[in-house]
Amino acid sequence: MQARLITLLLVAAALSACNSTQRYKGNQTAAQAWLDSNAGAPAADLDGRWVDATDDGWGEANLVQRGGKISGTLGNYQVDGVMSGARVNLALKSEDWYYYSVVAVSRGRVLEGFYSTEFPPKLVKGKSPPFRFERAR
Repeated sequence: MQARLITLLLVAAALSACNSTQRYKGNQTAAQAWLDSNAGAPAADLDGRWVDATDDGWGEANLVQRGGKISGTLGNYQVDGVMSGARVNLALKSEDWYYYSVVAVSRGRVLEGFYSTEFPPKLVKGKSPPFRFERAR
């Protein structure tokens, strides 16, 4: 009886680990596919330090832009992003899990739009949480 219980627990642990690996892979695949589908030629330079202009508590962003690719940090999150024209798409992750998608537009010293917890994001103007950062001086 005890051997059977141990076997069941081992099988349950193995299945749980497999499900976790599939969830991470699915999350990463969805985020990367969304970014790839929105990549293009950039029309602005986002390189540098940005500060949150909302009450959402994002903190500071430090972005590095190489062509249409964006990386860096935004608060406690790592940034993977792309730019096409003035439109910016950011995927925010922590420990390899993508938590937020951001769709914004660069308007000079302001980066504003909306964010979502889904990939691709489901944004509804007037209902999705706002995202607004200003270039630090």
